[in-house]
This record gives sequence, structure tokens and C-alpha cells, in this order.
Amino acid sequence: MERAASQITRHVGKHWGEAFPFYYVMEYPKSGGSWLSNMIADYLQIPRPVRSVFPAGCESVLHGHWSYSPRYKRVFYQYRDGRDVVVSNYFRVLREIREPEYSSNPAYFKRRFASLFDPQVDTEDVRAILPRFIEEWVTRPAATRLSWSQHVNQWAFDRPNVATLSYEELLADASATLTRVLPIHTGVPVDPERLATTVRKYSFEQQTGRKRGIESRGDFIRKGIAGDWKNHFTRRAGEVFDRYCGDTLIRLRYEKDRSWLEALPES
Repeated sequence: MERAASQITRHVGKHWGEAFPFYYVMEYPKSGGSWLSNMIADYLQIPRPVRSVFPAGCESVLHGHWSYSPRYKRVFYQYRDGRDVVVSNYFRVLREIREPEYSSNPAYFKRRFASLFDPQVDTEDVRAILPRFIEEWVTRPAATRLSWSQHVNQWAFDRPNVATLSYEELLADASATLTRVLPIHTGVPVDPERLATTVRKYSFEQQTGRKRGIESRGDFIRKGIAGDWKNHFTRRAGEVFDRYCGDTLIRLRYEKDRSWLEALPES
């Protein structure tokens, strides 16, 4: 029912989304889109349907990993350093297959990430397994049909009706970032006091009870920082990532060139 409701909502959004209106938050999985969606919905005081068995039928914030369509209006597209995205996805998939309360379809993940089901592999040794996982993550993506590079290149560059922002800038100053992007689609300046209340409510500390950077691998909000990839990437992982995603990393200006590979450890 949830899947059918989502499909109908996509169809309604493409053809009649302006009538409600819908606001869309699009991202590649684990790029911080849930955080952004919650803040936009809270600030605008409108629903953000999650796992609804009914199609959206009122002014709402819709969060997804959908492919680009020019028919979607009022889109906020959030991107994130792909190296952090793949590391975050690694821990997310581990949680999905290990924790009974999260695991809904282990066979789905086994088809995509055989590395995490290999009895010869120690999944706690992230550096050892990450090169293989990156290859699987790119070639058999989960929760979307597109790889990270394909998704970002569809959405993030010079698209009409799409306001782009990065996870890193939202992390550095959520108030300033939302002050910039919200008026693009609402048409009115933000209310600073109202926005400050929303930002405080959805801060990492408020949502988790932890200081930013303190990791909890079993939680949906794991660490809440940028640059964690540096703790897990070896030279081999970097080379695999660069082969598939290096051009997009540079296009997004996370790196000027490929010299970042030279600083990575061998193991």
C-alpha cells in the first residue's frame, strides 16, 4: 500500500502538484534529506507524509530519491560529498540487515551488497571491505535506480524550479542556508525567530541527545558530521570511487583535481 501511495503521489505531483502545492526535497540516499525535509515542514507548518498508505492530497513536503522531471516544481535538491554518502550508506545497510526492527527485506540487500553477507568478511573492518562495497553501491544502487553520480548530475546543475544546497553548508549554518533557499519557492522572506526555533528543534544534539561527531552506528542519525570518509577510505577505496564518481566530485567542487588520492593511506 505504501509503495502504491508513493507511486500515485509521484504521478499527482507531476501533473497537479501546483494545485496543492507540493514542496519536494530530493536527494541521493543518505545526503541529509530527512533533516532538511523535517525543517522545511516544521517551518512552513505543513505535513511531511512518511510511509503513508494514502497518496498526498494537501500542501505537503514530499521527500524522495526520484529521478529528475521538469514537471516537479518547488524542488529543494540537497547533495553531499559522495565519499561521505557511501560511508553513511555502508553503516545504514549494516543496520538494515542486522537489526530486526529495521530489517524488512534482507534478500533485497543481499542482491545488491553481497560483500556484507560474505562469511569470510569481517564487516567491522570497514577499510578492508569498503572498495568492494563502493563497487556494489555504484553498480547496484539501493532505494533508487541511479548511481550517486547519475542522480547528482540529473538534479544539481542549472535545473529550472530546483533550489540546490549542500549538506555541508546546511551543517555549517542551517539558518543562513534556509534563509537563502526557502524564499526561492515560498516567495517571501523567512521569519528569523520562527526559523531559529525550527533549527534548534532539529539540531543534532536535540534529536539524538549526543554531541555532533559522537557516533552511534545503530541509529538513523549516526554521526552528523562532514568528512567522516577520511576515517575509512584507503587508497584502493579512493581509486574505486574515483573511477566511477571522480568527475562528479570535482564538478561539485569537493576537490579541485584528483590529487586527494595521493594523501590516502595504503591500508
